Amino acid sequence: MAARKRARCSRQGLSKVGSLLMASLSREQASMLLFADLCSRWCEVVGPKLAGRSSPGHLIDGTLVVVASDPLLCQEIAMRGGDIAFRVKEKWGLEVSGVLPRVGRPRGRRSSEKRRGEPKPLRPVAGEVAACLEEVRPAVGRDDVAADLARLMALYRKKFGSEGGLPRHKTGKEG
Repeated sequence: MAARKRARCSRQGLSKVGSLLMASLSREQASMLLFADLCSRWCEVVGPKLAGRSSPGHLIDGTLVVVASDPLLCQEIAMRGGDIAFRVKEKWGLEVSGVLPRVGRPRGRRSSEKRRGEPKPLRPVAGEVAACLEEVRPAVGRDDVAADLARLMALYRKKFGSEGGLPRHKTGKEG
């Protein structure tokens, strides 16, 4: 029970520090800080479906410009403009009188569903590295450098499908 009371007090202390910080900033700085918070929490304003394809662009003279990925989304944002302005004013205290949607490229990805999976790292098979090592060893004097070069060659061949070996340098003896 005492731990809960301490936790509550510390949270209240943090909110007091936050309000002190906000009070020490100029009006413009506080507005920019609140707008940055709005951008990071845009999903809370419009929901995950719209947040994945739109983002707040900037705030000019009480008008929130929202960048959306397509015209249909712009129409939906325009229809919900009053609700969006009300939520922004209520949660962040920013003076928003209207919303102006624009077609463009929203900042970053908000939805993990849209992201493609990260590509799996390429790893050459040990036999491929050994074959490359046999090819490289005569041309390179140091074993550690030859081993690194062999791994690089095997990776290159795996990625680009090159079957060629080391490039042959022409010397004065060859034609």
